[in-house]
Amino acid sequence: MFDLETQIRDWKHHLQEHSSIGYGDLEELESHLRDSIDELVATQLNNEEAFLIAVKRLGDVDSIQREFAKASTEDMWRQLFIPTDNRLATHMNTRELLVVIVLTLFAGLLGKVPSLFGYGDFEAHGAIYARNAAIFAFLPIALYFVWKRSLPVMKSIVALIPFLIASLVVNLYPSFEPHHTAMLSAIHLPIVLLYTLLYFYSGPATGKESGWRSPHNRLNFIRFAGESFIFAVLIGLGGVVLILLTMGTFELVGIDASPFIQNWMAPMGFFGLFTIAAYLVEQKKSLIESIAPVLSRIFTPLFFLVLMGLLIAFASNPQDAYENRMLLIWFDVVLALVLALTLYSMSAKDQVSASTRTIWDAFTFALLIAAILVDLIALAGIVIRVSNYGFTANKSAALGENIILLVNLVLLASGYMKFFRRTSSFQSIVRMQTRFLDVYAVWATVVVMLFPLVFSFT
Repeated sequence: MFDLETQIRDWKHHLQEHSSIGYGDLEELESHLRDSIDELVATQLNNEEAFLIAVKRLGDVDSIQREFAKASTEDMWRQLFIPTDNRLATHMNTRELLVVIVLTLFAGLLGKVPSLFGYGDFEAHGAIYARNAAIFAFLPIALYFVWKRSLPVMKSIVALIPFLIASLVVNLYPSFEPHHTAMLSAIHLPIVLLYTLLYFYSGPATGKESGWRSPHNRLNFIRFAGESFIFAVLIGLGGVVLILLTMGTFELVGIDASPFIQNWMAPMGFFGLFTIAAYLVEQKKSLIESIAPVLSRIFTPLFFLVLMGLLIAFASNPQDAYENRMLLIWFDVVLALVLALTLYSMSAKDQVSASTRTIWDAFTFALLIAAILVDLIALAGIVIRVSNYGFTANKSAALGENIILLVNLVLLASGYMKFFRRTSSFQSIVRMQTRFLDVYAVWATVVVMLFPLVFSFT
């Protein structure tokens, strides 16, 4: 049966996801839509017919966004913090800002929870904070999207269960020397919870490729995560400057501000900045998304040069490279960054042009080929170390991740090759890659949940 309210809510969510229209403008559009529906229903049309015609009258996402863009030329920060003439928009922006401030404080207070159990010294008990960092940082963001997207309450509660399970696992599992499984949990838990955030960002799936299952929404989420990371780094750098200024100011008057900074200012600021970053990215999608192509074009060639440097370094002394544990770890770090950059470049291309073959696609393909060679070297090194020293938690995790990375990189390179030969579309690459995110989520869950049990919590 046709449910008008559900359809209007889905229509609003679609506009919100695929455009940069503000909340106030969205409310105004909904008002126009409802007025049009009422007029059509008065002409003896049923709700479903009236809804379809009214939506058609308003136009598609691109045309609506173009119309609103003509009236939205103010500076980004001016729009965020200076009142506008639209009272409804001002009210909604103010309300959203208050929600973000509350959730930012909530994130900071979550960072103080360990102190309630006697682990208040951030420096002495850093491992506990590291294991819980993803929970403290991402839970407020999930709640922010529950509010902003008006997600169904019961489904949202169910979707929050991974946060509860994660908090129980990382805090109730024991940890013994040398604490490898605990640190592996701290590294992999952000992947699990980022995947969980995908639901809150994209909404529930009402079909096979809708909501959080939609390749387009997943690619948007990748772009959102990338831009949020950039904003978080910038805000974090500003926070470091603020901390240094605070310390210097209090030293001048003979007061030691270190305990306050270490126990309150630093943890609250660190865990809260991710919510602020998410809010800033959401507020100005159109401006943020214009950065993506620029960044991807700058860093793709640079990362290609880095990988070529690694290959040259390995070729000059392959035996030492296989025995150098830190070099193998560095290979994996660079490979993870390369994959992240590739996904980010895909999200940028999806925004600009999904069918044009450019030199930047060639750079991406070259980067993937270089990454495959580096991954093969890293994988060979790990296999040699496993055969010489046996399996450990770290080597097992590295082995699994390199195999998954290799499969992913080969599939991406194969997809780009078909794209260049015009035997496949760019959307096929997107669909494959966004589905492959499930593999990373499953593997990260295995590392967090099962590795401590298998390796006796060491």
